[in-house]
Amino acid sequence: MRRWFPLLLSAAALLFFAHRGFVSAASKATNPENTTVHLQTPEGGTDAFVAMPPGEGPAPAVIVIHEWWGLDSSIKDVARQIARQGYLAIVPDLYHGKVADGPEDAHELMRGLEDTRVFSELDAARAWLASQPRSSKSKVGIMGFCMGGGVSLRYGLRTPSLSAVVMFYGPPETDPEKLATLRAPLMGHFGADDQGIAIERVNAFRSALGKAGKSAQIFEYTGAGHAFMHEGKPSYRADAARVAWARTLAFLQKNLKS
Repeated sequence: MRRWFPLLLSAAALLFFAHRGFVSAASKATNPENTTVHLQTPEGGTDAFVAMPPGEGPAPAVIVIHEWWGLDSSIKDVARQIARQGYLAIVPDLYHGKVADGPEDAHELMRGLEDTRVFSELDAARAWLASQPRSSKSKVGIMGFCMGGGVSLRYGLRTPSLSAVVMFYGPPETDPEKLATLRAPLMGHFGADDQGIAIERVNAFRSALGKAGKSAQIFEYTGAGHAFMHEGKPSYRADAARVAWARTLAFLQKNLKS
């Protein structure tokens, strides 16, 4: 009986929170710090992976946007790393359960995304954060990698209530008029050897931000190409990744915790 008692308590707790609306009926908890929740939208919504920070008090929140591979184990690990730093991290599944097996699949899945639906799901993630006791009154930032870096920037241009935007090697915007809508502090990380986003485009991004009157921290990493943060991939560059992550954590600390 002793062995079963904690399990019964855990099941009762999950039913309690589901009843209160903190976790949807479609949610599943892998452990107290990692949960899947459903984000409801007019289009039907999607699931999201949530990593809770230690403790029980209020915590700032970070919406994490996955790469073109989808919501895989790598991006979940990123969310867990952020949570360990004291943030409530949520990763909406923009591919609705699909994960790419290779570049061709990833390209096809990415082409199927439309900003209208994506932004609706990100709005739902913010609404979910606002409904949680730990993040209801907290600042919210957004961070994305590759495809997700571009989504993070575009959502930041659309959403003035965000408190921080971090983009890792996402397509930059070079139109000063579009960048003029940015309200949140911005940090961008780019590989100097990125074959898809040339350094000239990064410089044009930096120039356009200046013309729009926006100050931002835009970094380039010598010897690093695209996806230099993705540990386990041939593109990973440990030194660049370490510096970029340290800068990102300092940026989030300043803009979300102060």
